[in-house]
Amino acid sequence: MFSFLNGKSPFDEAEERLEAGDTVNGKPRLPSGPIMGWQDGVFLLVVIGLIVGGYQYYQYVKRNCAETFAKCDALYVAATEDASKFAEVETCYEATWDLAFVSDTLEVLRQNRLGQIEDLRNVQKDLLASANDALDKGDTAAAAKIVTEYKGAMLLYTGDKSEWDEIVKIAEVQAAKEAAKAAAAAEPAADTAAKK
Repeated sequence: MFSFLNGKSPFDEAEERLEAGDTVNGKPRLPSGPIMGWQDGVFLLVVIGLIVGGYQYYQYVKRNCAETFAKCDALYVAATEDASKFAEVETCYEATWDLAFVSDTLEVLRQNRLGQIEDLRNVQKDLLASANDALDKGDTAAAAKIVTEYKGAMLLYTGDKSEWDEIVKIAEVQAAKEAAKAAAAAEPAADTAAKK
């Protein structure tokens, strides 16, 4: 918007200053004043604080992720020697889903390890199905053999685990009966040997 009071525009003001001698070494004097106000300084500090804080948080989350995966990896190495620890490994890797940052390589590692544990669980489910089939046919000895020969970790869920435990009890009862038969068969042989 222009002001034409006295026939002048605001653009003429700079010319008037020059005519009045308001110069520095022959150049027009620039307006002097603060480069930025205190609000600009506060805003700049807030932006810098957010950038630095965000970077520190990112580093913390990244370090926390690496430590958690290192713990899970150590458990996995221990589980390869002692199969009963695979349940702990699964719990550890399942807890990593809640982490705020997971790199692509750690994501692939997590999926592979959980997949291996699920494969072990499926093997145990197949053994349970075979043992149940043997029980359905009335062959408790075969069912007991299947269950007792398995030396891996107990990875079955609650319902399947209770079935597995029932078959283990049947195997224990059958083993006790066989031990009693063997003891009973050994007694007459011992009695006849003692009579001679």
